[in-house]
Amino acid sequence: MDKVKVFEELLNKFETDEIREYCTDMIKEIPDYIFTIPSSTSFKYHNKTQCQPHGQIFHILMFAEVMNYVLGLEYVKEKTNERQRDCLRCTPIFHDAIKCGLNGSQYTVHEHPMLAGEWVRNTSVEHDVDADTKAYIARLCESHSGEWTSTKRSKTVLPKPENDEQFFVHMCDYLASRSNLDMTYSDDVVSALGGVDIPKEELPDVDSYVITFGKYSGKTLPQIKEIDPGYISWAKENMSREPVRSLLKQL
Repeated sequence: MDKVKVFEELLNKFETDEIREYCTDMIKEIPDYIFTIPSSTSFKYHNKTQCQPHGQIFHILMFAEVMNYVLGLEYVKEKTNERQRDCLRCTPIFHDAIKCGLNGSQYTVHEHPMLAGEWVRNTSVEHDVDADTKAYIARLCESHSGEWTSTKRSKTVLPKPENDEQFFVHMCDYLASRSNLDMTYSDDVVSALGGVDIPKEELPDVDSYVITFGKYSGKTLPQIKEIDPGYISWAKENMSREPVRSLLKQL
């Protein structure tokens, strides 16, 4: 499996060559098992897609998708710089890199945020970054569990987020792990993983499904297309809610 190819779409969203090249090199160092395991190894958490084989990758991609939507907002851009945003973009890929320990145990290791931080600090790559940058990214990884810092199975107490960036990482990870939220994954990602069967909800009929929001509430998509084809073109580019997003692809 080409590990970098799996994350190619994410890497293309980086704004600086420096951090993109660093992240690319680090991806090559991620343990192989991360690319095959489900995200919830106990199958108690995450959505259906993330609980199947390769689910950890789908969780990372959704984590990054949520993050990139927010990083693209004008308000966020005004308060951050390109390099800082790219350091944040590393964390979805890095935060669970040692999720099941160095040797890949059967279940998630409670200390995995700390192991990820150690991995970031100690891994040297061709296009490396300075120690302060590594420490910044490592700390983002170490605090990604948010308020859930302890378990009966371990004496380790994980650090909580201490600033806005750390909480932001935790928030994106938290949203990407909700069992009732999912996203659409590109054919390129599925192909890079060797072809996987992503469970899909059965779609309603495009000709009878009635929109329940916006200025065309009460109409079907084909009806809207006849009235305002420009709106359909806009919706295809901007609509994220399901099943509308999937039904738009049929028009």
